[in-house]
Amino acid sequence: MTIDHRAEAEWRPLDWMARWLDAELDSLLDSLVDYELTEIPELAVARVDPRGEIRHSVRVHLIALAESIRHSPCDGQLTLPSFISRNTRALARKDMPSLPALLRAFEKMHAGLWRRIAAALRDGRYRLEPEQRAEVLELASARLFAYFQTASKETAASYAAEHALLHRRSMSRRSEVTTALLGGSVSPAEAEQALGYQLNATHIGYVAWVDEPSGLDRLDGVITMLTERLRPRQHLSVPADDLGLFGWVTCHNGTWREILRELVLPAGIHCAWGSPQQGVEGFRASHLDALEARRVGQATGLTDGSEAVVFDDVAVASLASRDLGSASAFVHRQLGRLAGTDELAVRLLRTLRVYLDELASPTRTARRLHVHPNTVVKRVERIEAMLGRRVDPASLSLRVAVELAPLASSTRSA
Repeated sequence: MTIDHRAEAEWRPLDWMARWLDAELDSLLDSLVDYELTEIPELAVARVDPRGEIRHSVRVHLIALAESIRHSPCDGQLTLPSFISRNTRALARKDMPSLPALLRAFEKMHAGLWRRIAAALRDGRYRLEPEQRAEVLELASARLFAYFQTASKETAASYAAEHALLHRRSMSRRSEVTTALLGGSVSPAEAEQALGYQLNATHIGYVAWVDEPSGLDRLDGVITMLTERLRPRQHLSVPADDLGLFGWVTCHNGTWREILRELVLPAGIHCAWGSPQQGVEGFRASHLDALEARRVGQATGLTDGSEAVVFDDVAVASLASRDLGSASAFVHRQLGRLAGTDELAVRLLRTLRVYLDELASPTRTARRLHVHPNTVVKRVERIEAMLGRRVDPASLSLRVAVELAPLASSTRSA
């Protein structure tokens, strides 16, 4: 039987759609849920009651669609009811379905509704005359498009907002547990469970930071890239403050040092690494090493460069600089004018440091400094003239003085 809507006082095409949605809700639910489960199998993965949960979500949107048809103006801004956002956030907390699957489900729901509306207009008790049918199809098409476009945008925003909130809560909890672990106020077993990080391993702690808060996204990218190169068995990172983070990795082998030395840090991003240490105490000790590497690196200007600072490379300076006054006096006794802050002294001291590292090889020193070997030879002659003695690569006193020289310079300038 055809319903004669022209007998009504006022013919409103969207009234037909609203009444049809209300009357056919249960039938639509079954049809749309079957369609979505067939077209998007991942909707049913790892769920206790996948059909029940999907049915609830589809029902929520059908009700919201009917409400939008009844109460939103045809050419006005479509506003979704608040229960849509609540439902989306509940899904995001479970992370099931994933956001891409959820957005594909909207596409299938849109297509399924359109087919059902077109069929209802042609056949059965909702059939309309061709002229009325065209009006309903035009408005229904516009309204379905507007609804699912708005639903997709708001769902993506709500999903992302809930994930961001969960991430902040998770990071806050991880920070609390990590701080407690470093302070010894939580048991290793509790910490492992909370952090998802095994403590019976060899840990390498690191500290990474930026100059400005705007660089934090770049810092995350650098750490991600670095961990991809290191391929650690485990990786744990927690916020340290507004400008940086603390982290730990457990690596498969000793190549991590070579990988770090090849790393070129972008301007404004800095990183200091501890030494490998075993177990719970090693977790704490390597962290302290990383903090000390940062202290020495900042005092000597090493962290201003594009290379990560590794504790083992600054260990001598770290240990010998605990008494900066005595360290400064020692440096000036050993290096004399070479410990100056003028450009020539700084250049020659850098050459001497590399020359000692390379066991007095002019060729290898030149390669690292990007100069000709003859230039290195001439610089070494100038260094020996300033020292008043020959450069002895085996001299421990000379090596220590060279390592401490930047710290002594910073003490004098302060």
